[in-house]
Amino acid sequence: MARCTLLVLLVAAAVAVVPLAAGQPWATCGDGTYEQGSAYENNLLNLALTLRDGASSQEILFSTGSNGAAPNTVYGLLLCRGDISRAACYDCGTSVWRDAGSACRRAKDVALVYNECYARLSDKDDFLADKVGPGQLTTLMSSTNISSGADVAAYDRAVTRLLAATAEYAAGDIARKLFATGQRVGADPGFPNLYATAQCAFDITLEACRGCLEGLVARWWDTFPANVDGARIAGPRCLLRSEVYPFYTGAPMVVLRE
Repeated sequence: MARCTLLVLLVAAAVAVVPLAAGQPWATCGDGTYEQGSAYENNLLNLALTLRDGASSQEILFSTGSNGAAPNTVYGLLLCRGDISRAACYDCGTSVWRDAGSACRRAKDVALVYNECYARLSDKDDFLADKVGPGQLTTLMSSTNISSGADVAAYDRAVTRLLAATAEYAAGDIARKLFATGQRVGADPGFPNLYATAQCAFDITLEACRGCLEGLVARWWDTFPANVDGARIAGPRCLLRSEVYPFYTGAPMVVLRE
């Protein structure tokens, strides 16, 4: 989806659709703000750096933590995409540190989605305490559709099957870092290839990861138009993405041929 305009849907009690330019980050902003130069801002920025250093120093590319004393405690999570390098994770974490204040006009609770990582920073720790998910979700979709001559029903089935297989592989073995990439190779000229990633935060169980991802798969076509050619759902417990072009590095872990 980096190649085109995106729409972001903020999934909470209600769903709003807001057009966005293609620039990162895609942000979900909570209530309550802090002042520039405040203790809260200092704690937030220092935590963002700590999360960056923690995630980029581990193979799991994941870090959680908190910083500061009440009432200015900040809680955070950083999850880098499982196929990127530690250096790329470090760079994405630096972007979080840079964008955390400006993306949401100093909102205390902010979720930031990048192509290479997901971050959540908040004055509440409920998203860390929740080990099931999916939690608050940011939902992104491409502004373009598959070709007009394509079989939309077949496309929807193919996307669902690929997402489900990729999700199952991610949740199948802790050694996979709760991450998987997938590719579907088909004969339909309207969508000959489909690509997907599935990932969970590394502080939940395999069972919880499977349940979280299965929930995202189940809501996929209730959330997105049937002919959209790329979409993703990102949250603090699990993330899922599908595209008609390759967007991850390396060979796919799951290959479906139809």
